[in-house]
Amino acid sequence: MRDAKKLVFTAAGVLLVLFGGYLPPLFGLNALGMQVAGIFLGTILLWMFVSVTWPSLLCIVALILTPLYTYSSALSGSMGGWITSFVLFSSVVTYTLRQTGFLKRVAVWFVTRPFAKKNPWLFLGLLFFAPLFIGSFMSPIPAFVVCLPIAEQIFAELKYEKGDRFPQIVVLGILFFASLSTAATPIAHTVTTMALSLYENDMGAPVSFVSYTIFGVVSCVVVFLAAMLLTKFVCRPDVDRIRNLDSSVLTREVAPMTRQEGYTLAVFLVVVAMWLLPGIIKPVLPGAASAISGLGTPTPAIIGAVVLCILHVDGKPLMNFNEAMTKGVPWGAVFMVAATSILGSALTNEEAGITALVSGALAPVIGNMPPIVFVLFISLFTVIITNFASNTVTVTLMYSISLPLVYGGAIAGVNPAALTCVIGAGACVACATPPSTAHAAIAAGTGWLKTDTMLKYGLLWSVTAAVLFAVVGYPIGAMFM
Repeated sequence: MRDAKKLVFTAAGVLLVLFGGYLPPLFGLNALGMQVAGIFLGTILLWMFVSVTWPSLLCIVALILTPLYTYSSALSGSMGGWITSFVLFSSVVTYTLRQTGFLKRVAVWFVTRPFAKKNPWLFLGLLFFAPLFIGSFMSPIPAFVVCLPIAEQIFAELKYEKGDRFPQIVVLGILFFASLSTAATPIAHTVTTMALSLYENDMGAPVSFVSYTIFGVVSCVVVFLAAMLLTKFVCRPDVDRIRNLDSSVLTREVAPMTRQEGYTLAVFLVVVAMWLLPGIIKPVLPGAASAISGLGTPTPAIIGAVVLCILHVDGKPLMNFNEAMTKGVPWGAVFMVAATSILGSALTNEEAGITALVSGALAPVIGNMPPIVFVLFISLFTVIITNFASNTVTVTLMYSISLPLVYGGAIAGVNPAALTCVIGAGACVACATPPSTAHAAIAAGTGWLKTDTMLKYGLLWSVTAAVLFAVVGYPIGAMFM
């Protein structure tokens, strides 16, 4: 039955992508508009129900066949775009750091702070903060995977069993904060980078890493505090057993830092510094800031990958390039961001007429809506959709629906850069259902977390995050963008 459904979705998606332009014009769209709309709807359908790999390539090919692009411009705007290289090379650098054991060291360090012994809620807060911190600089999957065994060791020490309430809340918390972490910075995060890329393609100017990071970090800290309050007063897990935990058991498997780990960490920190420094030193050293930013976003990661391949410890390179490319690169995400980069520009192209159609249709409904209410509305829809569908699909869909309304003037007074950041951040927060993200599926498969608890409290935390992204994060973003 599943294969039959997949076959139906595959056929429907491919037909829309390739032959949407031959359908009778609808809603006043011209033939080109129908062709682009067919490519968009067919690609979304395939991404959601079939795959994110080959449909992305089909999307690029279909756009080459439109009058909007030549094969050269389509390939340079997709596979040759900066976001594709950024996702690829930042992934190999973070994969190499992940392999050193540094992430587990960081996670254990958080939960073994002496002051955490004084209060169970301090301990739980640090346990939740660990994936939020780690995931701010890399994929949420390793952030979750590293912290989960630590939690399971705690469960074993405190004699918890699967099905008990406390382990369910802890695993869900680790899952939620690992997902939230990707909203904190654009570093090695496909979803937020995809949103920023769509904005840059439309506006011709980027949102700086520093500006987004200010928005992301402040928003995530506020969400963290709110989620902890909800955990204590709404979820109300019994934390009394934590007082009996000997935290020294968590450090037994953490070996001393090796030279390989130290060198890899140093290279990673230099790469991160090259991403963030231009926005920090620009007021003081504009020349140096211009020189560093002139390298482009992917170049620091490329330099880092080369350095990791050159440096050897005990006769072995810090990075095994073939292994990093095979195991460390999320190729589905790479192909998807390549397709999204060019698909977004096609949707907003004036010749297609889709932007004017959407703006005209929705203007009577939302034209008098206050800007902050519109932002809140978009933020809530983004978070709800991403909990039931792919987050990369969500960011593409919500950006394509909402930003043309801002660009077209249907909504006045909305900062498009700040709204883009809200959409990118909201699309990251997926934890309420197993299909929402890979690490959500892992969490549900451990047996520690029941799906009803996952849905109930996962949606509670996610909706809270959506509200705070809109009422706290958006005004901050608007100040710096």
